Amino acid sequence: MSLLPPQARRPAVGLVVVCAVVVAVGAALYHGERRAGAFDDAVDDRLFTVFGRDRLLLYDLLHVADLAVVATVLAVVVVTAVLRRRFDIAALAALGPLASILITEVVLKPLVGRRYNSTLLSYPSGHTVGTVSECAALGVILLGATGLTLALRVALGVLLAAVSGIVMLALIVDGFHYSTDTVAGLCLSVGIVTLVALGLDGVTGTVTRHPVGASAQV
Repeated sequence: MSLLPPQARRPAVGLVVVCAVVVAVGAALYHGERRAGAFDDAVDDRLFTVFGRDRLLLYDLLHVADLAVVATVLAVVVVTAVLRRRFDIAALAALGPLASILITEVVLKPLVGRRYNSTLLSYPSGHTVGTVSECAALGVILLGATGLTLALRVALGVLLAAVSGIVMLALIVDGFHYSTDTVAGLCLSVGIVTLVALGLDGVTGTVTRHPVGASAQV
């Protein structure tokens, strides 16, 4: 079994490329910046106007992006997958989000050097990356969850998208990030998780075609 359906692999490669381009363009545009860009001014002001009265509620909802919550959900997925001998799912749930978070915090934030209101490094948004990489990994797992009805898989996919959107909205409205920080976090997470899924499918496909010990058979 594979993580991505065969017909989805070519679009998945295209998705990875698009995500990489978005993150790279944003990094170039906002390198060393300490203020909002034109896109941020237009979008953020509109979001403040529409959702500003809900700032406290959004702040409370933002706790779903806490590292402890993300780590707990992913740990449950990894353990469950290992018990069911779906080691590819376990690897995706562990490696996809971990790689996304490390690339964000260790590489991109210091490299880009963008700061929100001249304070903390903000590009890409770490909270966005944590939540969206978690949701993206769960979304990939849902693609192959043939034991669930299509309607249930779609409903769960919509729920994952809603969680990601709410976290991004809360980070903007509550004054933690510019909108472009969250868009970069979204693209980075989706791109990395998709790339990991493609890589794992390549490895498991090779192992399936050339099982251990096959060369020793006479």
